[in-house]
Amino acid sequence: MSDVARAAGVSAATVSRALRGEPGVSEATRRYVTEVAKRMRYAIARDASSLAGGRRYAIAVLTGDVGRGDLLAGAEGALRQAGFDVLLYVLGDDDARTGFFEDVPLGRRVDGVLALSITLAEHEAAALAELGVPVLTVDDGDLRSALRLAVGHLIDLGHRDIALVLAVGVDESYDEVLVALGLEIRPEWTLWSSPTVVGGEQVADALLDGDRLPTAVVSASGEVALGVFMRLRRDGRRIPEDLSLVSLDGQDLTRAVGITAVEGALREEGEQAVAELLGSIRGNGESSVHELSWQLAVRESTGRA
Repeated sequence: MSDVARAAGVSAATVSRALRGEPGVSEATRRYVTEVAKRMRYAIARDASSLAGGRRYAIAVLTGDVGRGDLLAGAEGALRQAGFDVLLYVLGDDDARTGFFEDVPLGRRVDGVLALSITLAEHEAAALAELGVPVLTVDDGDLRSALRLAVGHLIDLGHRDIALVLAVGVDESYDEVLVALGLEIRPEWTLWSSPTVVGGEQVADALLDGDRLPTAVVSASGEVALGVFMRLRRDGRRIPEDLSLVSLDGQDLTRAVGITAVEGALREEGEQAVAELLGSIRGNGESSVHELSWQLAVRESTGRA
């Protein structure tokens, strides 16, 4: 530790506090000391550190959607950079989620919990609160806000016949967003799909079997949007001339084929969420919510009605 202190030009006490994540060190100094220690391949003894400060240097990360890879990558990278181990729990279906919250298999193993792209029910939040550690929930900002962005763009282009594709298990209350924007809802144009390309192809088949096509489709999933895109192309339909397409989930694959999508700087958002969680761990210990911000990336898949 003394070697790191000399190299960084700070006291050994500052190095100790910085590497243990304790208060009394500015964030700039903490980052600098951590970088110097990393270059010198210095690693603090976890067991001794935990005994001294009551820390486990581990964070539980819960996610219901591994499709938001950039968000998860940003959070994981920031945690590891700060010297924390990551315990990842993917709660992508009802069985996994129910089993986790019945047992909450964390015990006294973590210093905090980061919930990514998962809306906690009241009993789930209560179960995590019993751990006695800060919990930070990254809220997608409500799918409705992303939907308003997408549908507003389509309305500006003259579209009135818009189909909505939701994830399996999501209720149809999202139709209310379209109604509030002055659109008439046709029941056969609210569909549900597994978040896969095949699911998107099945959605396109259902639309093609109808008495007429909508002029636009909004999909909650990037994979589903790609499936719709591919199936309509195989049917000889032109995008956007015959149908405009928007995804509420911006991914590399939507960018690659030119699908208009609602996006965010997810890697940076993941890093910011970690900074907020670690601040709570070092400071007041309170749980909180980090809301993602969104913007619309307009590409070739949308055009005038």
